[in-house]
Amino acid sequence: MNTAEIKLELIAQIIATNDRILLDRIKEIINSYESNLSVSVNEPTSTYEKVASEKIYIFNEWQQKRIDVALKQVENGEYISDEEAQIEIEKWFEEQEK
Repeated sequence: MNTAEIKLELIAQIIATNDRILLDRIKEIINSYESNLSVSVNEPTSTYEKVASEKIYIFNEWQQKRIDVALKQVENGEYISDEEAQIEIEKWFEEQEK
């Protein structure tokens, strides 16, 4: 299957779904991919030794942006607890078994 055929197949599958979570995840993957394209290859996470037992990590621009977004989501209460996530996962598995 060539690239054009894969694109058409994905487009058809996206159009056919009403799963908001799946669509949000696809959008996140595409946005992440586009962000990675703008990050220089020479910009890896750097590690510096402060002392023998302590390391300091310096994040590249993309990594720092993702961290900032996550922190903002926590500040805005846009998260669920581990317990809530486990309940949602169990419900999802039950729905898949039907």
